[in-house]
Amino acid sequence: MYRARAVRAGPDPGSPGGRFGILSTGQLRDLLQDEPKLDRIVRLSRKFQGLQLEREACLASNYTLAKENLALRPRLEMGKAALAIKYQELRELVESCWDKQQRLEVNVQRWNPQCALNGLRAELEEAEQEAEEQMEQLLLGEQSLEAFLPAFQRGRALAHLRRTQAEKLQELLLKQGRPQPPTPPPPPSPPPAAAPTKLFQLRYALAPATAALLPSGVARGLPAAPRNLPPLDSRPVLPPGQGSPLRLLGQASLLSPRPPQSEPPHR
Repeated sequence: MYRARAVRAGPDPGSPGGRFGILSTGQLRDLLQDEPKLDRIVRLSRKFQGLQLEREACLASNYTLAKENLALRPRLEMGKAALAIKYQELRELVESCWDKQQRLEVNVQRWNPQCALNGLRAELEEAEQEAEEQMEQLLLGEQSLEAFLPAFQRGRALAHLRRTQAEKLQELLLKQGRPQPPTPPPPPSPPPAAAPTKLFQLRYALAPATAALLPSGVARGLPAAPRNLPPLDSRPVLPPGQGSPLRLLGQASLLSPRPPQSEPPHR
């Protein structure tokens, strides 16, 4: 009874530990010397078989991954080549950018607005000089009129264009150089002018009196005052120095006489 319990509590007979546990010392020594038998016992163990299955699964997985990697290898090589090309283009763009930036700095220092104005003035002088030379050639008979007119027109047009550009550029430089003045307030609106109408009426009212003072022959030649007077804006405006005598007389009559100044009493 105790022996059966010991057997049940012992190791599994199918396992290597259970098999080796029932062997004697001499049998174990013989088993160690018999390598083929020992190898066969190890291969038949459950642990070894589980490890063998895991190994085969890993080999299959590695084989699948290797096939996928080999299929993606051309794409990888093409990507590397494209990346190398992009790096080369980037390097060229950086060099071009630095070159253009240096040239821009040189041009900014060289071609400022004042230099542009000097260049326009030089071109203007050159165009005027060419026009003078063409005129001299025409006067000396060295150039025909048919050949002179187109060339002279082009030269004068170019000179006019350069002069206009130089003037506008000079105005811009002056505006940039000086501060902007404050905007003046708008002028007050003038009161309604009623004096011209009164002057116009007075002028025609003095016409009969002036005609009475003149001789009879001259008085008949004077025009009578029209009854229907035209509006004030429709009358022609005469220059300041060509006014009629009646206008001068009407303006003189409007002047108020100065009051006499009181003299201090004599002592």
